Amino acid sequence: MENNDLKYLKKHYGEKFAHLCRELFPTILEQEGLLSKIISDHFAPTRSLYEDILPIKNDFVEYIYDQAKLEAQPVTEVNLSPEELMEKAGYILYPECKTEDEIQSFRKYWASEEELCTFRGGRLELCRVWFALKKNVDEIKRENFTNPKRQDEYGTSAISIQFTKGNTNTLSIKNRYNHTVYAPDATFGNNLDNIIPGLTQSFVKTYGLNLVNEDMGGLYLDDYAMGDDGKFYRYNVEIEGVNYCENNYVLDFGRVVKLDNARYVLAENYVIDKQRKKIFRYPNDIDSFTKSIGEIKDITFKTDNEGNRVVVCTPKEGKVVEITLNNKNAIIGYKNPNVTEIKDDFLSDNRALKSLSLPNVVNIGDFFLYSNKGLTDLSLPNVIKIGDSFISSNNDIMSLNLPKLVSAGREFLSHNLSLEELNLQNLKIAGLNFLLCNRCISNATLPKLKSVGMNFLGMNLNLTSLSLPNLESAGEGFLQNNQILGKVYLPELKSVKACFLAYNKSMTSLQLPKLEEAGDFFLQLNSILKDVSLPKLKKAGDFFLHSNQNLTKLDLPNLVSLGMPSLDRSKLGCDTIYTQKNKQEREIEF
Repeated sequence: MENNDLKYLKKHYGEKFAHLCRELFPTILEQEGLLSKIISDHFAPTRSLYEDILPIKNDFVEYIYDQAKLEAQPVTEVNLSPEELMEKAGYILYPECKTEDEIQSFRKYWASEEELCTFRGGRLELCRVWFALKKNVDEIKRENFTNPKRQDEYGTSAISIQFTKGNTNTLSIKNRYNHTVYAPDATFGNNLDNIIPGLTQSFVKTYGLNLVNEDMGGLYLDDYAMGDDGKFYRYNVEIEGVNYCENNYVLDFGRVVKLDNARYVLAENYVIDKQRKKIFRYPNDIDSFTKSIGEIKDITFKTDNEGNRVVVCTPKEGKVVEITLNNKNAIIGYKNPNVTEIKDDFLSDNRALKSLSLPNVVNIGDFFLYSNKGLTDLSLPNVIKIGDSFISSNNDIMSLNLPKLVSAGREFLSHNLSLEELNLQNLKIAGLNFLLCNRCISNATLPKLKSVGMNFLGMNLNLTSLSLPNLESAGEGFLQNNQILGKVYLPELKSVKACFLAYNKSMTSLQLPKLEEAGDFFLQLNSILKDVSLPKLKKAGDFFLHSNQNLTKLDLPNLVSLGMPSLDRSKLGCDTIYTQKNKQEREIEF
């Protein structure tokens, strides 16, 4: 017969979780009321808990038994200061920041567009803030980590340790990547002892903290944060220290806020007010997403074929707008036939969106769907201009259809590791890091592209051919590290910056009939390149054609200026360079 503890757990956490608890905690269940109290005291109700704890089941078991005091954990007194412990762990822990200027002094350690929200100002009103740097932080370069991971050497080389202010304190350890990686505000599982044992106790003792999560026992759950009531809450998104959770809960820098279920629906960081017929960003704000919906005449709800809840917004003008939510109230779908312009930061923190229909959008601002992980294909049939960081963290988009796009900003779909098909037939201008580190594109044709920024299609390991018939200028790092790229068509190219086509291993021949100016490290380390024709090249930078041992033919009839070092036969692999000038063949002396 099922006891009352299991009935309670089944009701609030799901049947699978209750069955698992019966298997894992038979001893605790012998004392009626104990297990249900432990679970409810430490975990807010969620039907996701069963699946979420399976990857860390052993840690979870240890945690629950520790709470039940059935397995005593001896506590060792720590006599070292936080600074001394951090030094043993290879860090320099700097004094607590007391002013905004002290916080800003650490900004230089964060790369552009990866700066902490802390640097925007005002954090000291809410938190106590420390910074810690690895002793060799200046030797750890961002460019060496093309596939960032939260716990890698770069991500943990500069961290910020922050405790909320108040009677109780919750901890967040900020990562050097910020939102480039998953859960950057939970580095080391928000457990100081994961940096070095005893650090939690040392901070508490030295700085007079009252950690609400002091007894976490090292338990870390993806997508969970702890409130000031000591409970874990499952959240959909974290933004600038605020966690937006299931069941209408918000953890506002640890403070638990419960929205009235009868009136509100919390959809990630947006509040749907059923009574006032409004949608706003918590706590009471508007942004590009809410602006795109416009003024609402009515809000109703329906269920789609997959059992998801659909918020149906009838605007005062235009057609119906639909927002689809999954069972955790994360936004997974959006349809809006009315909007023509999307401003900056449109759903920039959303990870779950799977379906998007914006058929009439013409202009899109910066950071559009910046953090999205759910889209697999995207079509924006009328968009003409797109800003910076367009869906730049998604690994799953396989096809992209933007047939009218003319201009794309920086970081356009960079690090999208599954993209295979793209339609950009009208694109003319591309910013830096355009399609950087895309692993599946094998060939691309961009017939109207005229200008590209730094690292254009760099490190695309499956790219074999590329046609850019109208490209005139290319930024630094153009197509570098594309090691199987064998064919490029660049008949109009006139100028290129440094590291043009560097480190390509498969190209044997290259003709650039209109190229006039080349930057440093032009075509360096193209190991099987044999034939290069540059009939209009006038100026070349340093290390021109550096280490091309198989080059046998080079045509430079109009070269006037060449950087250092001078051309070297031993590095080029050819004895002579033949040129044509005034229709007479001659040899250039080295």
